[in-house]
Amino acid sequence: MTKELKTSDYMVDGWDRGPSGCHPYKRGSRHNKIGMWIMWLFYIVVSCQVVYALSVIPFWPIPVMMGIALSLMFYVVITAGGTN
Repeated sequence: MTKELKTSDYMVDGWDRGPSGCHPYKRGSRHNKIGMWIMWLFYIVVSCQVVYALSVIPFWPIPVMMGIALSLMFYVVITAGGTN
């Protein structure tokens, strides 16, 4: 069972207000969406490079160890990714 946390539970009042002339962070803004696209493209490129490296390295223990590490990292990303 997951519980939706309110921002006031874990952030100080005024966290989303900045000094004059400063643009506060807004969830779902264009800047945020572009940053998320760049982040996911980076993840995809790095994943493709790791899979390619696993397919090219001929000595079998190294790809197996890298595959195990990659699968554990993937598990951590999926389980700790949140409920957004």
